This record gives sequence, C-alpha cells and structure tokens, in this order.
Amino acid sequence: MASTSTPRPIGSRVVPPDPSITSAIGRHHTLTTAVADLVDNSIDAGATNVLVRFLMKEARPVGLQVVDNASGMDSAAIDDAMVYAKKRKYQGRDLGHFGIGLKAASLSQANTLIVWSKRYGTPAVGRRLRRETIDTGPVVEEFSSTDAADRIAGAKVDFAMETGTIVEWQDVQTFLTSSSEDEQRAWTQRTTQDLVNHLGLVLHRILERGDLTLMIESFDVWLDFAGPPRPVRATDPFAYRGIGRPSYPKELPVAVGNATGTACLHIWPHTDKGPGFVLGGRSPGESQGLYIYRNDRLLQTGGWNGLAAPSADLIFARVAFDLSVEMEHHVTINPEKVGTTFDDELRGALLRARGADGTTLGSFREDAKQAARVARQRTATPIEAPRPGHGIPLLVKDAFAENTEPNDALAVDVKWAVLPDDVVYRVDVDKHKLLLNARYREPIVGRRSLALDDAPLVKSLLLLLLEDHFVGTGSGARKRREDAAWQAILLAAIREQSS
Repeated sequence: MASTSTPRPIGSRVVPPDPSITSAIGRHHTLTTAVADLVDNSIDAGATNVLVRFLMKEARPVGLQVVDNASGMDSAAIDDAMVYAKKRKYQGRDLGHFGIGLKAASLSQANTLIVWSKRYGTPAVGRRLRRETIDTGPVVEEFSSTDAADRIAGAKVDFAMETGTIVEWQDVQTFLTSSSEDEQRAWTQRTTQDLVNHLGLVLHRILERGDLTLMIESFDVWLDFAGPPRPVRATDPFAYRGIGRPSYPKELPVAVGNATGTACLHIWPHTDKGPGFVLGGRSPGESQGLYIYRNDRLLQTGGWNGLAAPSADLIFARVAFDLSVEMEHHVTINPEKVGTTFDDELRGALLRARGADGTTLGSFREDAKQAARVARQRTATPIEAPRPGHGIPLLVKDAFAENTEPNDALAVDVKWAVLPDDVVYRVDVDKHKLLLNARYREPIVGRRSLALDDAPLVKSLLLLLLEDHFVGTGSGARKRREDAAWQAILLAAIREQSS
C-alpha cells in the first residue's frame, strides 16, 4: 500500500527565475489598462496634471506619451523604476501594488520604452528599455542629462512642469495596422473614447475630488502641433439619479479575523440609463456585481467572484467594497488591476454578513431580482439616436447619452466645411461625419465663430433629423426625397434669417 506521508527533505537551495519569465509579465494588459497603470504611477508621484498623448504622423498614430507634473525621479530612482527585480516600497495610499507596472504595462504594448524625468534640485535623467533584451536579461540604456533636460523642456504641455516625467512608447505593437487613413482616424477616435471611458471609471473618485486634471490629445509630430485635448471626467458607477429601491443603499459589515470592512449594497433605479449605468457602452450583464476599490482606485467593475452567478435578474445589483490593508491579505489583485479573486475566508464572511436590519447578500439579491421584474413590466421601447462626436459640446453629449439609446457603434462628428451654395449640410456615412456649410456659419451660429462646438442647437437637431442616414434604415429613394426637402427648407430659413 502506498504511503501517504511526505518524507523530510535533505536540503534546500534558492532557484532564481529564468530571465525570460519577465517577458510573460503583463501579457493580459490592453492598451487602456496599460495606460491606466502609467497614470496610477503619476498619481502616486503627486501629479496634479497628467496628459495622455497620441503621437501622430497625419492620421497614423506612431507612439504614445504619458506626461505628468509629479515629483519626478533622480538617477537612482529611475534606475530602480526600470529594474524588474526591484520591488518598490509603497506608501499607505499608493495605487501601485506589484512594483512592475511601468515595465509590464509599457512592454505589453510597445517594443521600446523611454522615460525622461526631472526631480527638484537634481539633473534631468533619461533611460531606455527595449523589449528585445528582456528574455536574456533586461538592458537599460542611459541618456545624457542634457538630452533629458531638452526633452523635459520641450514637452509642449499647457501646465507648469518644473518637475515631472514623460513615459514614451515607441514601435507600439497594439496600434492598428492599416494603410487606410480613414480606418486609422476611426481607430484613434474609438481608442481615445475607450481611454476616456476606462480612466473616467477606474479613477472616478480621484477625479471627483478635484485632485487631478487628466487630458487626452493627439499631437502631430510632423507639424509639431496638438489637436484639442479631451478631458477625462468622472463616471461614478453609483451616481444614479432619483431613488432606487426603498431603503437602499444599505451597509453590510464584513469581518474576516482582524480584518473588517463594509460592503455598500445598491439597487440601481431602472428609470436611469445614464452614463453611470452604461459605463462606456458596457452591457447591464457585465456591470452587475462587485465594485472593488483600493485607495479609491477601482480595481474591479462588476462580477460576483463566486458569490453568485451573473443573471439578467441582477442587472441593477451593485456592491461597493473598499479594501482595507488587512482585507487585502484575503484578496488577489491581478497585475492589470482589472479584477480580483477572493479567498474562501472572505467569500464565507460576505455570505454570513448581516446588516443592522437583517439584510444579507442573499436577501439583497432577491430584492434586486424583484426590481428587475418591475422594470420589465414598465420599460418602454428605447428612443434611438446617433451618438454625437466631435463638434458637439460635452453637456449635449451627456444629454444624448442620458435620454437616448445610441444606435451606431461610431460617434458622428459634426464639422464645418465649404460646400456648394445650394446645400446646408452633407452626410458622409462612410466617415461618420455630418458636414455643415461654412458659407452659412454666421447666420446659423448667430455671430462670427471659430469654436469647434458652436451652434449646439442646430447641430443636435440635424443629428436627430438625419438619424436614419447613419443607421441604414429607409429606402434610398425616400432618403433622397427627404434630403431635398430638408435642404430646401433650411436654405429658405437661412436666407430669411440673413435678410
């Protein structure tokens, strides 16, 4: 009979990892999670301004930078930051966790990472790390202080940068590979929106406090010129308007040994389908469940971690749970900061937890299911509309998102262009653009204007009027007849207003 006991070892030794193991780190990063990791580093270093910049050659993105005005690094600090084997010592409120974010995030996307930095009272520094050296042992190249100082001074940002850091990706492997300029523009537009959505969600508490100004822009390296920046604004997954289910939200105290915490139970009101509910286009099924925070940084946006199965009946159920330092011992955080795993002790504690009024996680789910049943009885057919892009003010975009269901994957840009005298607008379906005739800009706006988001009323009305042009409904003949009628009516109105 085989023995079930384990014999005693006769010795031990440390077996160092093969250098090639480092190339596997960060493989599950997406571009958005990788950029978020870099922004976390900027916040930890005290940044009040962070700029995410796509480096462009005309329509093609050729690189990416994250620029901040944080405390920066000296020679010793930047060497530590570029080394895989040296874990950083984090402070109590830092967003970093593993000490490998800069390298893992960057080299998951690009073949070359360059870092320029300046700390107060020390010379500027620069380092480069190439992915091709990782498997045989990372090789970090050093730049002169003069070159580093020139790069910091030439950052071309609209905030003071006496100290700070520029992280640059070159030869990015996850950018779109296409010879079509239209496809490149569409990709950059979608990716920018994805970044706005992701960063606005995972950093929403930090942005809401006003501690950080976060912008995204495209910078043409040939023209040495930046386009208008996109601000990243907070998207709070618990900022519903109106009242959810009566008596909610509720607090559920959770205790695992010496570790204590509070789970806050929410049932989202079915009448509110605004930005906080759709979370950048995510489905209700993806958005139900646990929202895990660490130091006010959102690590997980939905999912039940084995506590329940995703269900259409739970689409309004959300739980906010902040990890204390002690509670972290019962949670595994993945390196990309887009999910967590609970150990058996924490799962058991959550299932046993009971609120002051007797609420449990199980009774909360039953209440959420009842809310979903009521919603199905009362939900009307959604109002569809195109999703507005560039040329529409942010408040108007928010109103579209809060009151309509977007019926197209790509946003429609509304821009001015010189068109023939006999048309007020032109629809470019392939490029997702609505062009307004610049000859009539002054009567439409009511004054001379060069603002990109002027005439919001007329632009919004035209988007609603021309909705079927962007969704492919209706016959071509009918569209042509409608188009001729709308053009004639609008031309008459413009001439009357101009007379």
